[in-house]
Amino acid sequence: QPGGLTPVERRILEVERRRFKHQGSKEKAIIAAGFTPIAYYQRLNVMLDDERVRAAAPQIIDVLRARRDTD
Repeated sequence: QPGGLTPVERRILEVERRRFKHQGSKEKAIIAAGFTPIAYYQRLNVMLDDERVRAAAPQIIDVLRARRDTD
């Protein structure tokens, strides 16, 4: 999908946009989105370095990059 996000990328960003109050809630959302947690985070990490994804969702990607860089 030239210039756009793939369905997988859109699903991951949808999960990342949500706020989770309870421990385990995000993991349940990841599984409900069709991923294993390991596959989800591997894919998310690749997405953080993809300027095409950043162009589509700059605020969320910048926050996630900053969080990753402090860990």
